[in-house]
Amino acid sequence: MADIINVLPDSVANQIAAGEVVIRPASVVKELVENAVDAGAKHIEVIVKNAGRTLIQVIDDGSGMSETDARIAFERHATSKIKQADDLFHLSTKGFRGEALAAIAAISHVELRTRRAEDELGTEIFMEGSKCIDQHACTCEKGASFSIKNLFFNVPARRNFLKSDNIEFSHIQEEFLRVALIHHNISFSLYHNDKVEYKLPTGTLKQRIVNIFGNSYNDKLIPVEQNITLVNISGFIVKPEFAKKSKGEQYMFANNRYIRHPYLNHAIESAFSELIKDNTHPGYFIYLQVPANALDINISPTKTEAKFQEEKNIYSILYSTIKHSLGKFNLTPSLDFDDAQIGISFNNQHIPQQPLSYKNPDYNPFDKKTFQQHASGSENTWKASGGNQGWEKIYASIKENTPEEAIEEQQSQLHLQEEDTQPVASNNNVFQVLDKYIVGKLKSGLIIIDIDAAMERIMYERFLKQLDQHTDGSCQKMLFGETLTFSPQQAEIVKELLPELHSLGFGIEEFGKNTFIIDGMPAEVSGQHPQEVIDSLLSTYNNNLLSLKISKKSNLAHSFARTVKYRQKTLTDLEMQNIIHELFTTSAPQISPGKKRICVMFDGQELLKIFK
Repeated sequence: MADIINVLPDSVANQIAAGEVVIRPASVVKELVENAVDAGAKHIEVIVKNAGRTLIQVIDDGSGMSETDARIAFERHATSKIKQADDLFHLSTKGFRGEALAAIAAISHVELRTRRAEDELGTEIFMEGSKCIDQHACTCEKGASFSIKNLFFNVPARRNFLKSDNIEFSHIQEEFLRVALIHHNISFSLYHNDKVEYKLPTGTLKQRIVNIFGNSYNDKLIPVEQNITLVNISGFIVKPEFAKKSKGEQYMFANNRYIRHPYLNHAIESAFSELIKDNTHPGYFIYLQVPANALDINISPTKTEAKFQEEKNIYSILYSTIKHSLGKFNLTPSLDFDDAQIGISFNNQHIPQQPLSYKNPDYNPFDKKTFQQHASGSENTWKASGGNQGWEKIYASIKENTPEEAIEEQQSQLHLQEEDTQPVASNNNVFQVLDKYIVGKLKSGLIIIDIDAAMERIMYERFLKQLDQHTDGSCQKMLFGETLTFSPQQAEIVKELLPELHSLGFGIEEFGKNTFIIDGMPAEVSGQHPQEVIDSLLSTYNNNLLSLKISKKSNLAHSFARTVKYRQKTLTDLEMQNIIHELFTTSAPQISPGKKRICVMFDGQELLKIFK
């Protein structure tokens, strides 16, 4: 039998590596911007067209590369960051694998222009699918300029899996901001389709956060600081009253790298647990600094997962530090007994009189006449409720039917016909159980309806109809308009959804960078806080983008239906009847848009089996 194991060509190996490193255009931005930071740049400019499909250009004023280095940089495992295995345990740079440029060049057209400060001329290189098409000397500024064009041109399957431009650009923004938030001593610029999205000057960490998320964050941030041998903790937390239903504004960094760490995230959320509402999440910008050999960042190709040697101890320290910051800024309830004043005053001109007590010397509780007088109230109540007649009626009903006769009567009545699946339209045939379910009578059985799931289906189809009509929905004007602030990623989605939000009844318009003005709300959410409503809507909308393949309108209608709060009180018979009627006029009364079962029907035979 012939040998079947072969060594893969470099071009194929590079494409496989690209599948791990370059997931979407945002991955290219991350790798190139991090390389620019490692090169010592003081200003980094990112230019994107069509969410990275057409062009991603990163320009920096860093150290640049020589002619030889510029060419070798596109080879696999070519890096200036490490020279031996021990270097992996003392990393101080962001890139170190030497795979990023090789992976990017394997799936795009790359143009590099670079020059060192000591060189008169720079180098220009053209790469296409891992092949060097041309390399020659050129005049250019000090530093490097990478232009990535036609991303995934030779991997059409990967290109077809890209989302819409708004979604892909939101991922680019996220990667851009993760680097910008840790390097506030570097100025950053981001352009998309010739529009300036961010112009971030150098400054303090708080200034960088405010420049990104808006001026409102000046009053939202609480500083956090703890310096000990094991770990240095710094940064800011967002005040508890601004907690959101989404986790968009949670940033954690370790040794100048953005990381995801669910265990340490739990420490922060636990510190906030008594101060925020259920199902909401605090915002934070936490920076951890540990010895290089106490952190392993070499876990995943994207370098966003990290492993700490002293994980449990860091958890405890982080929890205590957050708690201390919350208490220090008087965010936990406290009482100062030294300053407490009791609000009781006395009128000196009025002398309080001793209360007088009265008694009836002729009162005898065992006297028959007295007893009848005092019992008259309860006797009247007893008579109003039927008195002895009530007991007689119950006793009569027991005597009239023996258990065997009652079962025979039930069997004669509970014969469910095929067409008998609609609830009987009578107020006497419905009631509410546990404030969560409606139980209704069928002609030969009964039906149990989950109120939340039923209302989600009803609202979903109502909102979908509003969106299809392309007209502004019924909007209840607010007495005073409010300013809403979102993360950059959320703001992009709100901009994209503005026409649809108007159709649903939101009076919302763009006001400035990541901010919107709202002066009206749909009737279904009147009385709720606008920021909470739209945060919840966006959270569900984003989750659906990842888990469900549905149209934008269906996604928005479903997200809003999930946001509306339905059961504010115990329902009346008429309200329950209306829910049943509306449910059975929808296209799918059995299942909610979230794939949850709405109703269960029992025919007579099923009920009899339960009690046998």
